[in-house]
Amino acid sequence: EEEEEEMRKVFNEAETTTTPATTTTTRKVKMAKRQPSLNNDDENIDNSSSSSSSSSSFTSQFRAQFKRIFLPDGFPNTVSRDYLPWLKWQMLSLFFRDVLEVLSAQSLLVAVGMDVNQANAAAPVAGAAKWVLKDGTGGLATLALGALNTKKFDENPKFFWSTANSLEDVSRAMELLTPLFPSHFLLIAGTATFVRSAALTGRSSLINGTFMTHFSRNENAGDIRTKLEVQGRWLQIAALPVGIALFRAVTNGLELDFATNSLGQEMKGVTVGVATYGSMLFAHSFCCYMAAKSLNFETLSRKRALIQAKTFVESNGKNVLSVEEVSDVEGVWWSKEEKYLKACKLGVAPDVVSGNDWEAFERVRENVFANENFVANVVRDLTRTTKEDNNNTDDDIIVACMLTNDAGVRDVLSASLVVSKLMMTMKQQQQNNLMSLLKDALLFAKANVETFELQLKETGFRVDVIQTGDAPRFEIVENDDDIL
Repeated sequence: EEEEEEMRKVFNEAETTTTPATTTTTRKVKMAKRQPSLNNDDENIDNSSSSSSSSSSFTSQFRAQFKRIFLPDGFPNTVSRDYLPWLKWQMLSLFFRDVLEVLSAQSLLVAVGMDVNQANAAAPVAGAAKWVLKDGTGGLATLALGALNTKKFDENPKFFWSTANSLEDVSRAMELLTPLFPSHFLLIAGTATFVRSAALTGRSSLINGTFMTHFSRNENAGDIRTKLEVQGRWLQIAALPVGIALFRAVTNGLELDFATNSLGQEMKGVTVGVATYGSMLFAHSFCCYMAAKSLNFETLSRKRALIQAKTFVESNGKNVLSVEEVSDVEGVWWSKEEKYLKACKLGVAPDVVSGNDWEAFERVRENVFANENFVANVVRDLTRTTKEDNNNTDDDIIVACMLTNDAGVRDVLSASLVVSKLMMTMKQQQQNNLMSLLKDALLFAKANVETFELQLKETGFRVDVIQTGDAPRFEIVENDDDIL
């Protein structure tokens, strides 16, 4: 029994010493089996990292090439801050314009073809002659535009650029209607070409002049204009198949509906065509409006100077608006301060300032503005007061100011402060002493014009030039007791 107990002890000791070894060996085997899988994961990570790096390299190269082809060199540091927001809407508007151009061109061809089928053997020659004649009216439109006072373009570019785009939409709509009136092709197409040529001339003048001057920050207007041309060509290519597909879809639908000889189906086809073309016109107009709205001009104009002067006067000379805030107030088609701006006439003729009372004009000039390069006065708006309407109201009261030939930027800024101060004083208190009002306004302007100019400069506005558009300038010459 003692021998059996000794054998069990030996066996148990052997079992306990073997188990850890076995366990250790098993763990080592398991570790050895896991090791290759870890090596495979490392290889996969290396492969994925190399593929991602090559993909990111390709993306960066693509972006670099895209910027080199479509954007000005040094973008965005060589253009104004509003260039990219404007460009996005501008490219969308160009795409819809190009689609409309394809649609209108095919409509004109259809109109000529319908007319040709109804004519004799000489019809092809007549059709070609009509096509040439319709384009000839474009030259007349350019000449007519040149006879207008285009100084206003630089002073209010957003309004006139939007107007030009709207006129182009009108011309496209006329061309789209030519298939419905083939016998009047020359009249409709010629009129449409006349309107479109005037619109394109005005728009191109603004883009090549005012817009390029505004966008460029490194004397790179040529580079910016070239890249706009490149963008436009690519959009033309993209718009071509879209325009052709839309035209075919609409015309095929119309032919199918007319073939049913059902009035309801015919109206349905016409409705689809009008909705399709109308949506393109609306999309183009909307994008043009948003592009114009995104523009923030740092150059002062009479309107922007008056908007800033109003803010400055109301804050008692403490602050002015930023460039973006002024742009928002200025608007595109009309301003948020339209009523105020209509009552403030900065840069008008002497007869407006005098209110046709030249003796009063002379007293104001001699007693208040004798040493200034401008003359301001509170008068009634003669354009709104008629002979039949003797019930004059406060709505007819305006503040008018004329500029002399020697009026510089600071003089115009002072004049805007005088005008705004007069408007605010007239609203806040009723004073019958006009001379006192004028003198107080002039004193305020003289005391604050330097601060006003400094604040404008700090907010990003240029103070070296101011756009006065078609504002007339005059020289006051005293000859004995008369003023010429």
